[in-house]
Amino acid sequence: SALAPRRASPVLLLLAAATAAVLLGAPLRRLAFAEPSASAPQQQPEALARGAVFRRLLLPSAAVATLGAPAPGLADSGVTKAWEPDSSGEPDELHTGGVEWEDVKIGSGATPKVGEIVAINFVCKCTVREREIEIDNTKGTARDYRFGVGQMLPGLDEGLLGMKTGGTRILKIPGNLAFGKRPVPAAIGRPSVPPFTPVEVTVTLEFIPGSDEVYEYATEAVTKEAQEA
Repeated sequence: SALAPRRASPVLLLLAAATAAVLLGAPLRRLAFAEPSASAPQQQPEALARGAVFRRLLLPSAAVATLGAPAPGLADSGVTKAWEPDSSGEPDELHTGGVEWEDVKIGSGATPKVGEIVAINFVCKCTVREREIEIDNTKGTARDYRFGVGQMLPGLDEGLLGMKTGGTRILKIPGNLAFGKRPVPAAIGRPSVPPFTPVEVTVTLEFIPGSDEVYEYATEAVTKEAQEA
C-alpha cells in the first residue's frame, strides 16, 4: 500500500547513528573543558571586586603601622588622691586629694617634679551668687612658680601632677583646696569671693626650665655662639 511505511536502508541507519553520536558528544566535551579544576578554584568577578576594595582599605593602615607613626594621645580624666608623706616622713596636709581633672590636650614634654620651677598659663573662675567670676587670668604670659610646695593653690598642684609640657587640663578644685578660709578681695569689675568657694581652672603647662628639650637646644646654641665669639 502507498501508506505503508518503507523499511529504511541499513546504510542510512548507520549514518544517522554516527551523526547523532558526534552531535551529542560535542556539548559534553565543551562542558568538561569549561568546568574549573578542583585544584585551582576560580574567583568570581564579585569576589575579585570585594578583594580589591579590602586591599585599598587595609594597605594604608599597614603602611602607617610599618612606618611606626605615633597614635594621637587620648584624653583622660579622674580625681586626684592625697599625696604621700614627704621624704622626711612628715604628712602632707596641703594636698589632700579631691580635684576633678580632665585632659583637653595631652602634652609631649617633661613631667614636673616636686620642687621644680614650672611655667603655666591659666584661667581661674568661680561662681558667686549665680554669676561667673574670673578671679585670675595670665592672658598668654606664662607665670612661674615652684611646683608642689604650696606657692599656688594646693588643688592646682594636684591637677598638674602627671601632666606633660604642652598639655592642657580643666580642674574643678573644691573650696578647701582653693583659697580655703581666705576670702578673695573684690577688684575692679568683680565682687569678693567668699571663703571655701570652689573654683575651675583651665591650665596649660608651658615648660619646665632645665627639663624640656627647647631649653637644651637653646643652651647648645648659646654655648656654640660663645665658643665662636
